[in-house]
Amino acid sequence: DMFNALGLVEVLGSADAIQVVDVMVKTAEVEFQTWNTKCGGHTTVFVSGNVAAVTEAVERVKTNPPCVVCNTAVISNPSEEAERFVLESRESSRFAREAFAKKV
Repeated sequence: DMFNALGLVEVLGSADAIQVVDVMVKTAEVEFQTWNTKCGGHTTVFVSGNVAAVTEAVERVKTNPPCVVCNTAVISNPSEEAERFVLESRESSRFAREAFAKKV
């Protein structure tokens, strides 16, 4: 498996998404993977890491949100399909692709 766990946080807009990413990566040992924006500006941020770290990061933005948080999820041991969705989303997002390329 590529990811131990995935953390998802849905917000409204890219400015809020950036705030959420900032809080999550400062809270725990998680790595920003990508974001995905759909109709109405709903943006889902994806981070990865071990289950404890991802849970800690997601819980931090749920309990002390930097903005309006619409929904959250932690997926431990994600399926191949979920992993593929994240990787394809990362490839289609210039911001995420460039951010990830700088880490590698």
